[in-house]
Amino acid sequence: MRKTVLLFQRVMVPYREAIFKKLNKVVNIIICFGKKGSSHAFHPEVNPSVPYYRIDSLYPIPKKESLVIQDVVTPLIKFKPDIVVVEFSILIISNWIIFILKPFLKYKLILWTQGYNRKTGFNPKRYFSDKLRVWWMNRANAVILYSQKAREIISPYIKNQQKIFVAQNSLDTKKLIQKNKDFEKIGKDNIKKRIGFTKGYNLIYLGRLVKEKEPDRAIDVFRIVSEKLGSVTLHIVGDGPLSAELKKQAKGLNIIFWGGISDDERLSELFFAADIMVMPGYLGLAVVYAFCFGVPVVSQKKGNRGPFHSPEVEYVLDGKTGFFVDYGDNGKMADVICGYLIRSDLNKTMKKNMDYIIKNRCSTDKMFEGFRKALGYLGRN
Repeated sequence: MRKTVLLFQRVMVPYREAIFKKLNKVVNIIICFGKKGSSHAFHPEVNPSVPYYRIDSLYPIPKKESLVIQDVVTPLIKFKPDIVVVEFSILIISNWIIFILKPFLKYKLILWTQGYNRKTGFNPKRYFSDKLRVWWMNRANAVILYSQKAREIISPYIKNQQKIFVAQNSLDTKKLIQKNKDFEKIGKDNIKKRIGFTKGYNLIYLGRLVKEKEPDRAIDVFRIVSEKLGSVTLHIVGDGPLSAELKKQAKGLNIIFWGGISDDERLSELFFAADIMVMPGYLGLAVVYAFCFGVPVVSQKKGNRGPFHSPEVEYVLDGKTGFFVDYGDNGKMADVICGYLIRSDLNKTMKKNMDYIIKNRCSTDKMFEGFRKALGYLGRN
């Protein structure tokens, strides 16, 4: 008899669909997520193809997207789960309700988490928040972390090492790789014509237009690149509070603002036609998207002021799948971009490296394997 698993999320995002569908083949999984997200952030409307249950959510402070109270009691009583997986943050207040009800409703608890704050690092002796994270992880039945690095950092503080698993964060890589193959049959020049790419070189930025992502720096770097190469365009994909300000900054430059795009077909076309992704600020899942289309990533090394990259930064290997420059060195970033664009031999080598990373480090299957091992561990115990 298959186990029933409730998986609690603040909101449902499209890129989680693939992993949930794979999980649904081995367990009866029901995704519980908010009827609405924080008013401060954009959340596309998603109705998953796996069983789901929408719950009420309250965000006391809209700007704090992790500070939320959700109605977890209704689905817990309704579905009587064997296992509960929570998106773990110490600010998600309803997680405490799930923890308190655990011995009464007799389910096992899995924490799914980055593990620590990327800005402050992990230091339980110094930070009460990290001490609290350790407390939670030691009392949960299993912990699924986003990255191997997080496991290395956190595992010394966990009494039972066997209950720690890694599901490296990813997208539906199979679908994206297939799209890349389909586009290759059509040809890059034909795809570029179809979507209106008219310049010789095309740079792409994908992400929210927020300070932490440093899209303004991407424009400053592009200004230098365009002076050196001439026939080049920067495509900015995303929306956010800096949109109007950035459009003023981009005046006179060959920059196209595409806005937020949630359609995979359109986004895939843009990446297939692009040459390199420029992300000066913190890196996230956009890295996986880029690699599926053989597009390397250029960013900045973490400094005292950032960028505080998400776990996906582990996939970017300097000089092999992307490039890192010292923080604030716009000229060096421009030089790296120009150097890559004019070297076809480097392009071919890096594409092979990106293909290896996608298949062996951050595929959908690898992510699923981490969940499967955690569920198997609970089944044995």
